[in-house]
Amino acid sequence: MTRGSNVKVFLASLVVLGLLAASCAPAAEAPKAQDQPAQVSGTAPFPTKGNPKYGGVLTTAQTDDPPNFDLYSNSTTNMQKFTWAAYNNLVLFDPYDNSKFMPDIAERWEISKDGKEATFYLHKNIKFHNGTPLTAADVKFSLEWVKDPPKGVVSTRRDNLLPIDAILTPDEYTVKLVTKLPYAALFPMLAQGWMGIYSKGFVEPKGHKIMEKEMMGSGAFKLKEYIRGTSIEMVKNTDYWQKGVPYLDGLKVFFIPDRGTRLAALRTGQLDMLGLDVLDAEDIAKTMAGKINIEEGVSIGWSTLNMNAKRGALGDLRVRKALSLAIDRPGYIKLVQKGDGVIGGYVPPTSPFALSKEELMKLPGYGPDIEANRREAKKLLAEAGVPNGFDVANFIVRKGSEDLGVYVQDQLKQVGVTSTIKIMDSGPAYDAAVKLDFDMLPWGHGLALDDPDAHYSELYLCGAPRDYSGMCDQKVTELFNKQSQELDPAKRKQLVWDLERYAVPLGIKLVLSWNGFRSASWNYVKGWQETGGGGGGGYNVRHYKQVWMDK
Repeated sequence: MTRGSNVKVFLASLVVLGLLAASCAPAAEAPKAQDQPAQVSGTAPFPTKGNPKYGGVLTTAQTDDPPNFDLYSNSTTNMQKFTWAAYNNLVLFDPYDNSKFMPDIAERWEISKDGKEATFYLHKNIKFHNGTPLTAADVKFSLEWVKDPPKGVVSTRRDNLLPIDAILTPDEYTVKLVTKLPYAALFPMLAQGWMGIYSKGFVEPKGHKIMEKEMMGSGAFKLKEYIRGTSIEMVKNTDYWQKGVPYLDGLKVFFIPDRGTRLAALRTGQLDMLGLDVLDAEDIAKTMAGKINIEEGVSIGWSTLNMNAKRGALGDLRVRKALSLAIDRPGYIKLVQKGDGVIGGYVPPTSPFALSKEELMKLPGYGPDIEANRREAKKLLAEAGVPNGFDVANFIVRKGSEDLGVYVQDQLKQVGVTSTIKIMDSGPAYDAAVKLDFDMLPWGHGLALDDPDAHYSELYLCGAPRDYSGMCDQKVTELFNKQSQELDPAKRKQLVWDLERYAVPLGIKLVLSWNGFRSASWNYVKGWQETGGGGGGGYNVRHYKQVWMDK
């Protein structure tokens, strides 16, 4: 069993702005030992571990259907797990070295000395699945769609690209990104597993809704079959432009709501890979030793409570602080996560930007004395005019998060706040979240990048795509901008700490725990590393080009 660790993305950012300031060739060649990555190159075989074989369909499972197939509007692993495999990015994270970036459709790039221009030179032989060429126009169309979506369209990672001032296309195979100020997180943002390039010629005439129903990318896999409620299967793109990959013939994801059924399918070999909780992982490690491998670590995923600040008492800061004080976070980790979690603020506790434990304990709801916390909570509720608590009319729980929902419901009841749980499938629950059509929404969040820019721009700024509170605090934005523009890591860390101390007590979200992860795979599955590619819990390596099976 090996323990993974979160990537320090800001270091990779400095590599981009420093060591790669003149130009970027493919990532450096690594030793060609059996357990080392093969050569990394835009034209050489894609890096993997060992001596790859071709063939086989990789199988895994998840709780339910994806909301749709649109990478830009979604945030759930239940669609990204397979959809991104149909697309290419400008650049990728090296799947085994989180400090390096690799060519994807950009065969090379140049960074200006002032750090405000990044010029990408594209491969000229890339075709979308419908046979049309991929050009700079498609890159411009896609990045502009993410950055400034059409009216009424959700772009979850919109704010990730806001520092980009202009997207220029000097010729058919060159793209230049111009930023207003040096942007430390530019390359990590572009490399994350949500930034697939869409076909302008396919999407523009049909409208954005087409990408919810179809996958028209240039990636290594294509959609073969989707059976609602049962499975989705991706098949190898036999005309894929990149030499030597993919190794797999395809991948198949089964929709299995019951945890025990998923576990049985793994044991019997019907599934090649599966995410597990800590107790199941310990059991598998003992009973299937030598057959199934377990990778573990602290993920960039967390359990949270979203409160709609536009509804009733939840708009009162005193009420949100009271609810934070009411929740026993260590109890959640012990009872629901079976000890597999870590308490933290808005950036992961394993991040170099995280507050110290001592500082964190000073924030509302983080102190260890839960009874004292709840006495303070009741005082705050009385000051807010609801001394006896109140009823939450629309308490939505996404299918698969029932344990989180029940725990939150019980904790809030301790200070007089009652509710009735309404369970929804992922699709309707996600729609309710985006539209703020709820009062409370316990949710399991995940992110592809360990960087404050990624976390705050997507979840905590005014109007952020995944800010499900409806709040807007200008001081949060001011503090965020200061740290985002600071390229000195030590100074940036201090600024992020200031931001955390101010933002977390606002209750934009209540973070219960940062989650551990356990990824199980049969020992014939080769090349997969959950913690590779930016450390985003698999999000940034799910192109599956590095994966093969030794069956």
